[in-house]
Amino acid sequence: MIKKLLTVASVALTVAASAQVGGRINNVINIAQISEISKSITYKATSSMPPGCDTITTAQNNSLTLNTAGSDTATPGCAPKAGYVYGTNCYGDKEKANFFPTATYSAIAQPSVSGVIVSFFKNVTRGTGGAPTTTVGMSLYNGTQAGGPTTAISQTTATMAQILAAQVGTNTVINYVFNFSTPVSVPGTGFLASVVVPSVGASGDTAVVYNSPASSVNYSWEKWNDNTWHSISSAWGTNGNIAVYPIVCGNLVFTGISKNLGLSKDVKIMPNPSTGLVNLTVALPSTQDLNVTVTNALGQVIVNNNYNSILVDVISLDLTNQSNGVYFVTVSNGQDKMVQRLILNK
Repeated sequence: MIKKLLTVASVALTVAASAQVGGRINNVINIAQISEISKSITYKATSSMPPGCDTITTAQNNSLTLNTAGSDTATPGCAPKAGYVYGTNCYGDKEKANFFPTATYSAIAQPSVSGVIVSFFKNVTRGTGGAPTTTVGMSLYNGTQAGGPTTAISQTTATMAQILAAQVGTNTVINYVFNFSTPVSVPGTGFLASVVVPSVGASGDTAVVYNSPASSVNYSWEKWNDNTWHSISSAWGTNGNIAVYPIVCGNLVFTGISKNLGLSKDVKIMPNPSTGLVNLTVALPSTQDLNVTVTNALGQVIVNNNYNSILVDVISLDLTNQSNGVYFVTVSNGQDKMVQRLILNK
């Protein structure tokens, strides 16, 4: 099977150079810039966000891109157009999944997902659309980043009419919330959220999801029409990072400073978002020894420092050599612990 991508001039802002891997060609077309993706999505979903819940993301920069499949004369039905990489296409791809590592929700005890926000593409007659009753699904899976989805955890669906009703004006980004009837428990070892896309029907049924580009690792997988899973990196030669945002709830869910332990009121982290220079202002009720760690979205520790006999102080962290994205700052005194999500946006 050969998959190629097409440059759609009428919607493209910039087009990246092509690269071929395994017979597939990838062109990235930038469509929309959204600052602080996770925050902007959260704010847009305020009315649907349950109390004590927050979105998680693997986004590593502040942009969204659209990846379109191009003419493939070697495959029947794939010329002159072949559809979308992260959506409905002529190859009959069934699902597009994104992996969420433990680090993206490690501050949450007994984590569960109440819903998933998906950023769909719609530009007048292009992109997401079709018969009002056509369904688009959202599935949660067990699995790993390296191996992809394994067993299904839960699934919910929405009609095309419901998704299109969420479009605001002519905005080409439709942020639709797939809600589960009851919160779905997810493993502490990571999970995948997958968009089940429709096949092309008589009404041109199509679902298209944005991708967050320039990911240093691959988070995304696709289910082919033979029901086998394939990583986006091996299939297309580019790392995938689909614009889906699980709404995670639990006993220790935090928005900003964690509220689970006493250190949350004694340590403040600012600025947040940050360009890389971060200050932890500490005002403790008694002298304590502190450990400060910073992990990235993969769970890799990039800072691990100990500070002795701290009472009132300012601890400075230099993260200017790190990439934009979501990080987690953990402060512990051996008994209490606080975790805060930190966004780098340089």
